[in-house]
Amino acid sequence: MSERQLTAAADLSYDALTGLIKGDLDLIWCRGFSPPGVYEAAGPRIETACDASTYTLTPDFQCVGVSIGEANESPEKAEQYVAEGAATTRFIRESLFAGVGSPVDRLLAQLDALWPTGAEVARTSGGSPALLNVIRRWRSGGQANPHIDQRNSDILGGYTFTRRLGVNVYLEVPPEDGGGELELWDRVVHDELEYREQRRHDYGLDRERLGAPDWTVRPADGDLLIFDAARVHGVRHLTKGQRVAMACFLGVRGADDSLALFA
Repeated sequence: MSERQLTAAADLSYDALTGLIKGDLDLIWCRGFSPPGVYEAAGPRIETACDASTYTLTPDFQCVGVSIGEANESPEKAEQYVAEGAATTRFIRESLFAGVGSPVDRLLAQLDALWPTGAEVARTSGGSPALLNVIRRWRSGGQANPHIDQRNSDILGGYTFTRRLGVNVYLEVPPEDGGGELELWDRVVHDELEYREQRRHDYGLDRERLGAPDWTVRPADGDLLIFDAARVHGVRHLTKGQRVAMACFLGVRGADDSLALFA
């Protein structure tokens, strides 16, 4: 395991984002980003939606929204992603978070204010809005294999990203002894062809070959974490409770370009 200290910023700021993009920081960790009471109000609706959802890559968790990761795996899922993205964003915003406000909408507004050229919802290669975020729910027994998220996608053909940052807003986390931590390896993979050659048959990398994570991060309810999606990361096996998180990506282009959010 790495003896290097995990470097993290405690606030969402221009300096923190540029530090993360340049590799000077490993993590942005904003505690209490989503205020108390949000999940208490929206949770029953979210859990009902999760129970009705499917995720094609693994049975380890439920997912509201067809993610771009799924869309990259088959033409059928790519078509579904394009067709349903805007409607799913509205469903999450207007139905699941009715009356309390979506934390990812709040994040989008803050990024638009702090980034010099603003932030926007990405668009697909055909011009339709991309899905803004997904909601994922792990229950006892679930995990996420170590993996990276590829930087660019043909579905977002109008963009060439130099960095892709992963974003999680944690709505509910397991008890302290229940697992579900974010696992991070001191390994950033820029050669995506090499990564694909090492992938498991389902998704991600083999834990036994990779070895133990260098860091485990235990967020609390309401915390926001942002990290380089090219850093190998996973979710530790859950043994108690559940882990419910909103997830999206920040696509970074040139210094004069806006940030592009998608999921």
